[in-house]
Amino acid sequence: MAVLIIVLGYHCCFGQDEKVFEKVELNAHTDPALLTRHIKMNIDLPDSIVAKIPPGTYKAEVEFIIDVHGYMGQLKLTKDPGYGLGQRAMQIMKKYQGKWQAASQCGRLVNSYLKQPIVFVIPEKP
Repeated sequence: MAVLIIVLGYHCCFGQDEKVFEKVELNAHTDPALLTRHIKMNIDLPDSIVAKIPPGTYKAEVEFIIDVHGYMGQLKLTKDPGYGLGQRAMQIMKKYQGKWQAASQCGRLVNSYLKQPIVFVIPEKP
């Protein structure tokens, strides 16, 4: 069984007219409790997989875009610790069905990049 540590991360933004924003007035966001619950419910790894991974802490990071309508798309893995954990993090984020609120800049909704880190803690084997 894997232990979960969640850090919500919001990074650079991408405007409707293809301009990149370093900062926006309001970051894209979702209900953090709903996202945390979703990750906790989907992070457990089968014992057969955990047995093949050395004990330690592994961080995967998934980057995606939240468009002006609040839809998540263009997911890509930006940090893969190996052992299939990066793909597991991608699957977790692809399955998230919560509603996102688009970022805003100067009172207008804009597309934005977000990065979601997911940390897997593999315990020592007994």
